[in-house]
Amino acid sequence: MEHLQHPPGPEIEWNESYYFNFYDPRNRVGGFTRIGFKPNKREAVGYMFLFYKDEILKVIFREEVETVPERIEVGSLRYLPEWTLTFSGNMAGEKSTIRKVSVELGYSPLHTEFSYLECVTPQQHEIGRVVCEDHYEQMGLVTGHITVDSHSHDISALGERDHSWGERDWNAPDLWIYATAPFSPEFGINIAQMLLKREEISTGFIMKNGENTPVRDVRTETITEKGRQKRVTYCIRDVKGRDFTLTGDVLNTAQIPYRGTGISVLNENLTAFTCGTEKGYGIAEYLMKMG
Repeated sequence: MEHLQHPPGPEIEWNESYYFNFYDPRNRVGGFTRIGFKPNKREAVGYMFLFYKDEILKVIFREEVETVPERIEVGSLRYLPEWTLTFSGNMAGEKSTIRKVSVELGYSPLHTEFSYLECVTPQQHEIGRVVCEDHYEQMGLVTGHITVDSHSHDISALGERDHSWGERDWNAPDLWIYATAPFSPEFGINIAQMLLKREEISTGFIMKNGENTPVRDVRTETITEKGRQKRVTYCIRDVKGRDFTLTGDVLNTAQIPYRGTGISVLNENLTAFTCGTEKGYGIAEYLMKMG
């Protein structure tokens, strides 16, 4: 496993963060979480959103920190390497409803973690440092239990975690697209596409039978209505010259605002993906700049 804590750089927006998503179609329960530390701003933020049936539940914690702590936790949201996600408390639902939720999920990796640095040139890395210095991704099996009010669900799902550190200015990219589509324990696709200072950067990997192959190029078509993505298509070529077409229909969208040098909204789209004969579920993430 990669090192999980790093000494902060001098940038005020220097950040170390840990992200995790999953979806269990049998129960129609899934979600994503993020814990991020910005010690130069003395800020820690943790949030979790659950796609629960047709509802979205959310909880957000904020605390003061002086450094990146050894314990990856904010409030009652906690990651315990290697890897357990736990939470117990209230989550806000739609129409101001409050639900009592407990989460205990274990994560078993399906392949070695992948660094996006395997996809970029030194020049692209220097340009991209405004959004992260390094970025690891890893798909896995997710099992455990989620209870919402009195309803308990045994979870068996595919998911993905990521870990990044360095400066993180969400308002810097002119384009930010991230998608993760784990189809089976043997096959999954991850891509990210950025436009920074007129430089288009494509990253990601194809996972087949535990082997990671870096992505060389991504071409994207997106159908958006009223600021929300409805259907996505990614034409992907890896470094072996293989082509993959990943299509997705958005099922639900959670929106997260970010304020800094501007205002942006991050759309986390629960998506039903298809690649050839493979079908699965994952996240299509789009950064929408508001000003």
